[in-house]
Amino acid sequence: MIVTNVMAFTNDFTNPLVDDALVRFENGEITYVGPRREYSIQEDEEVVDGERGLLLPAFCNAHLSLYSSISSYPLKLIKGYESGAGYFSNLLKSGYSNTNEKIVKVSAEVAVLKALKSGTVSFSGPIFDCAEVDTEFYRELARRYGMNIAVGPVVVKETIESVTERWQEVPRDSNFCPLIYVSELATYDEEDLTKLRNLYSKGINLNLFIFDMKQENDLCLSRWGESLIERLLKNGILVPECGIIYGGNLSETDMDIISNRRIFVTKSIRSEMYAGTFQPNIADLLGRGMHVSIGTGFMGTELIEEAKEIVLSERYHKHYDNVVIDYEIRKTLFDNNYRLAQRFFGKRTGVLKEGYSADLLLAKPVLDFERLDPDLPTVLQLI
Repeated sequence: MIVTNVMAFTNDFTNPLVDDALVRFENGEITYVGPRREYSIQEDEEVVDGERGLLLPAFCNAHLSLYSSISSYPLKLIKGYESGAGYFSNLLKSGYSNTNEKIVKVSAEVAVLKALKSGTVSFSGPIFDCAEVDTEFYRELARRYGMNIAVGPVVVKETIESVTERWQEVPRDSNFCPLIYVSELATYDEEDLTKLRNLYSKGINLNLFIFDMKQENDLCLSRWGESLIERLLKNGILVPECGIIYGGNLSETDMDIISNRRIFVTKSIRSEMYAGTFQPNIADLLGRGMHVSIGTGFMGTELIEEAKEIVLSERYHKHYDNVVIDYEIRKTLFDNNYRLAQRFFGKRTGVLKEGYSADLLLAKPVLDFERLDPDLPTVLQLI
């Protein structure tokens, strides 16, 4: 198949924008990217007219909460608002008390459809585990819609045994990756942490929910006489294969350790605002060499809107130049998010280039692409 009559944003530094472009792909892989005039279309080739739209790599959402696609649990908790880790505990209780097989399946399918509508073909996120829903349901969902889905249950101290028993033997493939999300880490004793560490031997990725590191550290110190980071390091939990979700109130030491271990840190700005742990610190984290990716969290699937939040918050709080903000957007949305997808699904994605996955997004223009300002960063203009 061929897509033509488009402007291509390739995300390839050697060839970032191709005007009047043609992109050919076959068997899910890109075979040509370049000017339309340099390609001779054969009679038997299927051609799609892009109508002067923008063609770019389809998005990877690093954090999409499937359970919030039909019921906005955060909104239910506003009146009983409690910030930081307490907020997330309430969220879990609210979610599990309202979960059943039908809600889980409908919510997951709606989340997939919303993601596709917003140009996302890969996402990772937590679910409320329901014993009546077979774990293979999510693999089948990925295949049905041609999505790349990395999801799994949220565990707390009381549910480690029951949840991991169902998920630790679930195999991964090119479209589906099982994850386990871990919350309330400061309450885990040595035996609990050993159980978590053993999951790595099963090939399971762990994502650590740390909404508020200061609050978690205070609790950890009062219970065990150690900081949370110390306990996680000592017990082999904080390894490059794990991820950290949100990471509010990270100390200088925390950030250095996470950076040195090449751990992905996923931020969802609006979810942090809900939890009361928001910090406009993406540039600070990136400056330390941290792998920061962005997700939409509880609020929906629209990654462009999340990117706009970065622009607005960093501009307001930090007064950064456009070049710095452009770097933040490119590094998170158009770099680390794709690297995370590659890690989960083993595909070369995120670049319009020969040999890469043909997951594409065709956006009809809302501005005149011929009038892009050459003095402004490209990504920032597209956002």
